Amino acid sequence: MRKTLYRKTRLRKWALLLLLVPLLSACSLVGGKDGNNAAQTSIDPPPSDLEEVWMQDAEQTAITDVGEMITVYLLDRNEYLAPMSLRVDQQPANPVSGAEKAIAWMTANRQLADQLPPGFVAVLPEGTKVNAVTENAAEQTISVDFAAPLPGIPASRERKVIEALVWTLTELPGIDKVKLSVGGLPIRSLPSSGLPVDAVLTRGLGINVEKGKDVQPTYAMGVTLYFSSQTADGEGYFVPVTRLVNRQEDAAKAALEQLIAGPQNTKALQPVLTPDVSIEKLVRMADTVNVSLKDAAGMPKSEVPSSMMEALVLTLTEATDLPQVSVVMNGDDSFLDSDKRTYDRPVTRPLYINSLAR
Repeated sequence: MRKTLYRKTRLRKWALLLLLVPLLSACSLVGGKDGNNAAQTSIDPPPSDLEEVWMQDAEQTAITDVGEMITVYLLDRNEYLAPMSLRVDQQPANPVSGAEKAIAWMTANRQLADQLPPGFVAVLPEGTKVNAVTENAAEQTISVDFAAPLPGIPASRERKVIEALVWTLTELPGIDKVKLSVGGLPIRSLPSSGLPVDAVLTRGLGINVEKGKDVQPTYAMGVTLYFSSQTADGEGYFVPVTRLVNRQEDAAKAALEQLIAGPQNTKALQPVLTPDVSIEKLVRMADTVNVSLKDAAGMPKSEVPSSMMEALVLTLTEATDLPQVSVVMNGDDSFLDSDKRTYDRPVTRPLYINSLAR
């Protein structure tokens, strides 16, 4: 599945007040859908750009043929929320919506636990039930009504639950806003912590929120960065972190600067860019973020790490609402990454993030 609209991640004023005091302590506990089939002939080979599009479409068709994938935000062993793309088994006798399946995976359930990647757990407590899930395509909104009473959630975990729900549900096609209720009554505040909840929630809420250095609360904004982490078995995955920084005019540049600065929690997260990298230019043109980087270490004489390029694309598309990124490194756009991918054309945000074995 792929969203056709890209979301902005700026924090609203109410969110800043929530994030700066009690929420930071909680975060620091561990501190083209439609493919075209082209017949092969013995005539001249297709242009390279068309061939690449066909290959991407064929790959996407193969994915959808064997089962839909849904991205669900789960807790890792370090108490960070991370997106996990899970494949939905075909169940024609018992069809459920993508939202319902996602919420089922997000709910603690011994029968579903083996369907999650090792080391990741659901955020909703066991016994959580859903009365109704309603989508409003015109308003790009999804409403979820939970059955009352909602099982108890520790105060330190409440915000994680809201973040996971909002970020999971806004992964669904055409959904940018989320409304939550219990027993038909809108959730206005979190029961254990008392933190207020907006009637309409967006990704502006942030995720895995942390406070940047020397941030002035009244002038803060959030930028969401993608860092690397590893499972206990050494399998890599990306973790989104919303960092509060002093407000700047260019959110994309601010995000990239913070990505270069690296993670605050170096025990759980690994940097994806080195401090030797600097920004030469960052501009938006039509539907593309164009970024030119300079690396004092001399890349791309050698292959660029694929994790670096993926994190760069994820961070910049999240910050700008644009679907693709064009990258130049030390004046060169013909380099390869460690997965042998080329970057002489714009790279789109991946359809699925973190497809780990389970």
